[in-house]
Amino acid sequence: MWESGMLRPVVTEYRAGTYAFHDRSSVAAGAASLDDLALLVHATVVSRPARDRAVLDAGSKALSSDRGPDARFGLVLEAPDSAIARLSEEHAWVELADDDELELGQRVRVVPNHACVVVNLFDELQVTRNGNLETTWRVAARGRSQ
Repeated sequence: MWESGMLRPVVTEYRAGTYAFHDRSSVAAGAASLDDLALLVHATVVSRPARDRAVLDAGSKALSSDRGPDARFGLVLEAPDSAIARLSEEHAWVELADDDELELGQRVRVVPNHACVVVNLFDELQVTRNGNLETTWRVAARGRSQ
């Protein structure tokens, strides 16, 4: 199929939940590009314990522990050559590539490996357009009474 002058792979099936947002796995499969993503996890750099390491305040309770197309736990858009190598429940350890730099207190955007799980980890999603908050969506299908 042709889209915007680019050949895209033919997709015959979408996983419910993923098609609406896309994630790192669907980008790796060629079903989407980074520009197609509609779900990001925002985090803050809370520690820089070494020159080649940063710690984010988003762990498995925000990103899930699902691995993606490789051993990483997500993609930090502000440090695309770096790797989220380890998670605790509340923190992510980022192994920084030589050309990537993250500053203490910096806000970053993380592309999750598996959108379905990440959506289920939150009570609500903040919907933005061009960096402006437009609305909030309550996640109603979490199995918890409201």
